[in-house]
Amino acid sequence: MRWFGWLLAAWCGVVPAWGMAAGVATVQAGERTLTVSFDGPDARVDVDGIGQGYLLMRGDRLYSVMRVGGQPLVMDGGAMARLLGGGAFQAAPGMIRSLDRIEPTGARATVAGLAGAVYAVSYRDGQGGEHAGQGVLGKQPEVRELTRVLGRMAVLLQTAAGQPASGTRQVLDALEAQGLGLLAYEKKYRVQRLAATPPAPGSLDLPAQPLAGLGGLLQGAHRP
Repeated sequence: MRWFGWLLAAWCGVVPAWGMAAGVATVQAGERTLTVSFDGPDARVDVDGIGQGYLLMRGDRLYSVMRVGGQPLVMDGGAMARLLGGGAFQAAPGMIRSLDRIEPTGARATVAGLAGAVYAVSYRDGQGGEHAGQGVLGKQPEVRELTRVLGRMAVLLQTAAGQPASGTRQVLDALEAQGLGLLAYEKKYRVQRLAATPPAPGSLDLPAQPLAGLGGLLQGAHRP
């Protein structure tokens, strides 16, 4: 799950879920390609190259969904973190802990056919190191909602792993105050496609009841 660290480094945080839109997006996050489907408080992230599993958010709960022997197995975020240990959820190097500035440069850019403005960003990581880069931010409702959705999922992962999320919340508070969402940030995050259309019916449903830790996982794996 280290790929999720790039989402956090790319300013994802948590904000109130009002005015929620639906959509399906393809996002390049570091070396991974994500397919993000969202509708209201629910969302799903499929990761390219991991065909037998995905992350699912239902309201304020995060689940990992896998297929074993053709059967879906579901674990909630807390049980997943306890089973895999904190190392599986380590943040990417340079993870933001405190925001210094987000300021417009005056330049414009188009990402995935969506117009945005270029902003200069600087922040500090957990070790006090200074970082700076440029991002493209847009005001489109679907862009703002995509940022909120990925941020909520990332913060739920951080919480499950016992990691602080104050830096990501600082960034999203700043973006929300200006009515902005994230289109791109350096080479760490870039929206490739974003359609403001509802996901496929049933794609955001829980495919099975969540299992209770390792015992439930073993029982589920041996389910006929």
